[in-house]
Amino acid sequence: MFIFMNNIKLPTYIKRDLRVLVFKTNLVSAKDVHRISPLMGDTPGILRWNVDEHDIDNVLRIETSWLLPGDIIRVLTNAGYLCEELPD
Repeated sequence: MFIFMNNIKLPTYIKRDLRVLVFKTNLVSAKDVHRISPLMGDTPGILRWNVDEHDIDNVLRIETSWLLPGDIIRVLTNAGYLCEELPD
């Protein structure tokens, strides 16, 4: 599993509103994760993210306080990857 944190200090009130968005992707290798790393780092609102390449769905988890699933889907599809939100 690859785990990344963007270097962001959050006020306490935002920390209470954190949520985790979960997606099925086709990020299957370290090379894929390396390619999206700058995109994730440059996307405002992504606080922490990880990819579980051992899961059958290559799950991408994003911690955010205000991004919507469509924001993440757009970033990844624009980079040429498949991405769909997984239900709770």
